[in-house]
Amino acid sequence: MHTASWRGMALPILCLALSACGQSDAKAKADPNAPAVIKAPAPIVASDTAKIVVPPVVEMRVAQTTVSSAYALLGAGLVLKDAKLVRAAYAPAAELTTPNGTFTGPAAILKEFQSFTSDGSLKDFARQSSVMKVIDSTVADSGVYQVTRAKGSVSTSLQGPYASLWRIHPAPMQWVMLKDHLYPTSKKSGK
Repeated sequence: MHTASWRGMALPILCLALSACGQSDAKAKADPNAPAVIKAPAPIVASDTAKIVVPPVVEMRVAQTTVSSAYALLGAGLVLKDAKLVRAAYAPAAELTTPNGTFTGPAAILKEFQSFTSDGSLKDFARQSSVMKVIDSTVADSGVYQVTRAKGSVSTSLQGPYASLWRIHPAPMQWVMLKDHLYPTSKKSGK
């Protein structure tokens, strides 16, 4: 009986010995000077975690050109007392803030601008943009505005900072201001 139990166990012992020998042969064939291979997680690169940058609706150059021409038309409308040119610059629910208060809608905005020109001394109303950002379908712009008045031979220039927010409309529609903030002026020069 003792011999029979050894025979039953001989096959599993033989398989175990052969598998152990096979593993040691594989280790023996490997280069002992080779570096150990450790599996690490894939590296995280900047493009994996970076926010997706949405390209602006319009190029900066187009935004600058469009906004500056709209400012020129608005300035001409104020000097010429042309209500259509003034209204065309603003959205129906636009908001204008001046040192006199906040005015909402085309009628209120037009009335405020008419108070600028009521004495007939307004000769120029110009804006010079200094910082502009295109965000989605809006353009945020800020800079300096200059008001030139002349009565007889006396000319006065006042300037102040402004900030405006434009809504971009695809052609053939025109862009319009949603918000326009004219901060208090300071005297620039006098003759």
